[in-house]
Amino acid sequence: MDTIVQKNITILSSQNPSLKNKLLPKDSLEPYRYVREPKPNILVGKGFYHSIKDPEREAKNLVEGLTVRKGFLFLFLGVGLAYHIELFKKLYQEAGEVTIIAVERSPEAFTILMQRRELSFLQGIHLLIDESPHRVERFFHSLDPLSFKGYRVIRLRGAYSFFREYYGEIETCFKRVMSSKLSDILTRFAFESLWMKNIVKNVPYLCGKSPINPLKNTLRNKAALVIAAGPSLNDQLNLIKEISGSIYLIAVDTALEPLLHRNIWPDFVVSLDGQYFTISHFHTVLSGRDFPHSPILIADVVCQPLVLKHWHGPLYFSATASNSADEVHPLVHMLSERFLPLHMLPCGGSVATTAIEFALFLGSNPVLVTGLDLSFTFFHTHASETSNDLYFRRLSNRLKTIHSLAGERIHRRNLLFLPGLDGEKVLSDFVFGNYLDWFSQKEEYLNRVYNVTVRGAEVAPLAHFRLEDFRPEKNKEKALSPRFCLRMKGAKRGKDSTHAPAEKELSHDVCMQFLADLKHEIPRARATLSMNSDQKGTVHFADARYPQDALHPLLKNILPLAISIHRDLVSASSHVHLFLDMLEKNVCRSIRHMKTKDH
Repeated sequence: MDTIVQKNITILSSQNPSLKNKLLPKDSLEPYRYVREPKPNILVGKGFYHSIKDPEREAKNLVEGLTVRKGFLFLFLGVGLAYHIELFKKLYQEAGEVTIIAVERSPEAFTILMQRRELSFLQGIHLLIDESPHRVERFFHSLDPLSFKGYRVIRLRGAYSFFREYYGEIETCFKRVMSSKLSDILTRFAFESLWMKNIVKNVPYLCGKSPINPLKNTLRNKAALVIAAGPSLNDQLNLIKEISGSIYLIAVDTALEPLLHRNIWPDFVVSLDGQYFTISHFHTVLSGRDFPHSPILIADVVCQPLVLKHWHGPLYFSATASNSADEVHPLVHMLSERFLPLHMLPCGGSVATTAIEFALFLGSNPVLVTGLDLSFTFFHTHASETSNDLYFRRLSNRLKTIHSLAGERIHRRNLLFLPGLDGEKVLSDFVFGNYLDWFSQKEEYLNRVYNVTVRGAEVAPLAHFRLEDFRPEKNKEKALSPRFCLRMKGAKRGKDSTHAPAEKELSHDVCMQFLADLKHEIPRARATLSMNSDQKGTVHFADARYPQDALHPLLKNILPLAISIHRDLVSASSHVHLFLDMLEKNVCRSIRHMKTKDH
């Protein structure tokens, strides 16, 4: 092996250990050739990777005048002889820490680069050579969005022209993933305070309740139907009613009202959203009317407190797994580690994904999913009789119909077209696209989770068939009947314990201890924040001198998010101080609530 190639492999292997495998033998580089005249370049047939007259001038035009700051990300599409990347590193070496990703489709061009140039300037750069779009997308998903302040795509014109379809797909994927991650940051920042407040407010209502842990595998190899609230659900309600006696129904909270309107009682209802309007999804159940039985509510610890306050049926609670498998919400971690182990359900941003994960947790097989349109079927957002549909009905009049109101709402979204179940394109949006990205990574759904939605977007990797073609076992005994909780109470009194798994409830003492410990930790978090702020109140945790391990657990989520969103670190510090004040007030209210229950 040439000395220069070996030297380059040594230089680049620490950041990119697999590059050695991308090199090709010298006799297999045709039609790629290295040419020296008029300037060093890569010739492919009759085309060149760089400008024929002046590659250095082309590189200057590509990278000069860019906005480069700490935390920015730059994606180079096409590497060639890397003139533009070398100049970029030279011009902006003082700009601070930036992330550079360079994608090259041709292993032949990369082999020529390794043979002809000393590549010490490529140290610290993520090189993706001849990788499939799927692998490149997985790499994009692995990036930490909290460290980014912006991004820029730089195209090497010659390389881009040779592989226009490949680089176009990479660029589209990159922008979609970055937009998704930015949206995730904004969502987490907007909801972090709400989630923390709801967890604290929900503690008194969860007292005496059990986490979902004892329900694991209670429906092993039993068929379950997860019911989402997409517009196409209207077409399947009659069929769902016919088979409801022989398949377990797991409904998302948004779909509860359409089901009850047809006298369909699901076995479980999954609630995730902590916003106030969530209470409208439970209007019929919470209205005080008498019903044959109540579904079992599976409530996330961050769900709307009013739902738990007014829910009188059986209830189990869960928590949502973080995007990182090794991290959970700090309050959930505190509750689970110190007091009561709590199973985490993965979530793809939608309550439907949580419901699917819950069905798998129960051991159900197969798991069918309906109402998962992920598109605006018939130019509607939700099924009829949902709270969203009723909202549009109340606003409609002779001049503004339900369709026009829904259309106005849809047109405000970031719309796009996606492949549909019938082979045609369907109208969808950026958020639904994010859900599809989440599904695309769930290889464990293969041959177990099936999409039986009538209309909507194609959801890979879920196989699709018609619900009419599913033949459940007639009059099947339900291992987990609607009277499940009554059986469990009977088991505690020494009566029939059939199908009653052992459970550990969240006791009153545990609730009080959790709130007391949390009240004690808040001043510590405030002191930690103050100790690492200057006289102006600026937080220095964003500085490398203050590692994330130094953060108090209560600040682990909110502080990095605040720093990422606020350009002004003083504003980020003020936001976190207000957040801690809010949290402390709600902890005190919950403690008073618990003491009131004692009396």
